[in-house]
Amino acid sequence: MSYEMTILGLVTFLYLFSWLPVWLAKYQAYGVSWLLSNRSTTGLPPLPELAQRAVRAHENLKENYPPFAVAILLLAFSGGYTQYTTMAALVFLLARLVHLPAYILGVPWLRTSSWVAGFIAMLYLLIMALAVLV
Repeated sequence: MSYEMTILGLVTFLYLFSWLPVWLAKYQAYGVSWLLSNRSTTGLPPLPELAQRAVRAHENLKENYPPFAVAILLLAFSGGYTQYTTMAALVFLLARLVHLPAYILGVPWLRTSSWVAGFIAMLYLLIMALAVLV
């Protein structure tokens, strides 16, 4: 098994549980009865800023996960893994591990730089995948 596939599994694990800070924030703001209901937002106050950032961080990961996963799977399909794709996959994972808490905690320079690092790594992986397939 390749390191890239292991990293994909770890990023998937992060993806699956990135909803937890959102859930905790909504639990604190609206209570357990709201979480167990149909979750009508009519008449509810807006979430606190920290919770709103948690929602945006979760959405950002949901937007960035699919192209990363496709790149890793295309590389697996084409046999295009190299030491550089391993490094890029690891950079993506580390960047996303930094991005989520940086976004939630409201550290803009860290959020932005980790997003850029992850985006560049993902773009590199996609380019390498397409280069091998063409």
